[in-house]
Amino acid sequence: MQHRIIVLGAGYTGASAAGRLARRLRREDVAITLVNAEPDFVERVRLHQLASGQDLAPRPLRKMFEGTGVTLRIARVTGLDADRRTVTVRDPDGTGEAEELTYDTLVHALGSAWDGRGVPGAAEHAHEVASRAGALRLRE
Repeated sequence: MQHRIIVLGAGYTGASAAGRLARRLRREDVAITLVNAEPDFVERVRLHQLASGQDLAPRPLRKMFEGTGVTLRIARVTGLDADRRTVTVRDPDGTGEAEELTYDTLVHALGSAWDGRGVPGAAEHAHEVASRAGALRLRE
């Protein structure tokens, strides 16, 4: 039986972890699943360029992991049960049926997110470039 590894998040840490695991472990011994809400790798350090009007070439995750043995799931993580060793996912927009994925090893690499609630007025008056969507809003 294969050891099931789930990597949550395909940012710098998650993508690197999935790639290294795929290179170092034998395919017949492990099943690696990479779960990410977006189909493209987002280079957060370049989002300021996107916000200023520069177009960034898409970096499809499917292409990045083609031939590696990593299974890519474009989905949003909506739950985690460590006791049962399951992750619940839905379509990226949060709709659709919930699906449970079972793991033996979990790599939690969901990264950080901007929270405008901590500073009064920030949510209403500040822009963030911590996400592709935020950079595109600022660009407008």
